[in-house]
Amino acid sequence: MPPSAQNICFILLPGFAPDHVPVLALKQALAKRGYAVIASNFFGDSTIDDFRKLSIEQCRENISGLINNTAAKYDRVIGIGVSLGGALFLECAKTNNDLSGIVSIGTPFRLKFRGPMRVGEFLLPFIYPVWRKLEKNKSWRLLPIGAGPAVIHYLENEFLDGLESIRCPVLFMHSKKDLVTDYRALDEYSKKISSGQKEVILSENGNHVIDYNPDFIFDRLVKFFNL
Repeated sequence: MPPSAQNICFILLPGFAPDHVPVLALKQALAKRGYAVIASNFFGDSTIDDFRKLSIEQCRENISGLINNTAAKYDRVIGIGVSLGGALFLECAKTNNDLSGIVSIGTPFRLKFRGPMRVGEFLLPFIYPVWRKLEKNKSWRLLPIGAGPAVIHYLENEFLDGLESIRCPVLFMHSKKDLVTDYRALDEYSKKISSGQKEVILSENGNHVIDYNPDFIFDRLVKFFNL
């Protein structure tokens, strides 16, 4: 165990998922190395009955509260977020100084395939009543499509504003084969972040979540944060 591990806690957030299952492999990899790890959801630990009623402000408040509570127990709190999860850590860092650093994987500065997404938004009112009944079976792990329109609106508007307010260290990791978000947007938007310590790592392999490869992520964050 690294000497400093007991003073560090990682908070993990998945992307647009119904639970934190997508980050469990990374949680296990960090815990195995002696670090404290908390895996949550992009909407926090709240129980959501109807995702259509979920707002980005609720997500932001829940994640910010989690960061504050964790910072009261540890010297350093580092957030690792996939896609929407990374965006919410960056959002919190605009006003919250308790984050010691952020690892943002597949950052959604620019979404791909907006045409099919618009079709999905149009069809949502017809699909959602049945979908809502089906998603009550948590074992099916259906996407929380009810929150889709609010999430897309946020990512294409508020998320892109105020990036200059972010001053904590930020490590961006992105696969060039990502089919969900465009890695080429990193060059434009990462420059707006005011942090004196930031880095972009592009992978020639993997996908939107870099193939769920915890070792690839861990090795690079250790170097970046000097753990």
